[in-house]
Amino acid sequence: MAELLYGRGRRSAAEVQREIDTFWAEVDTDDELRKELANAGIDLDEVPADERAGAIRVGVHGAGVDPGSVALIVAFAPVANTVLVSLWKQVLLPRIRSRYGRDAIQDERPPRS
Repeated sequence: MAELLYGRGRRSAAEVQREIDTFWAEVDTDDELRKELANAGIDLDEVPADERAGAIRVGVHGAGVDPGSVALIVAFAPVANTVLVSLWKQVLLPRIRSRYGRDAIQDERPPRS
């Protein structure tokens, strides 16, 4: 699985995961959402429908009182990695930030070593 790290913002990993799950539940019936994907050049046909639910997973790395030490891990299933990363960066992350504010999820961090 490919992974991206983000500083944790005002939204928990569980809240971000719910947003992703809601997206998957709506994507096949929401024409506006499909249009947004097409405009972004994202072809979800590359991600089999039965594998979508677990294709993007959000977890936490680190712990402690200091929120700066906690990172959100966004992991992508090996199937259609490129499409999933594009979907995250071009559609899902902007939607979450638009809905909850720019500080919902902090900026991307360098990969773990």
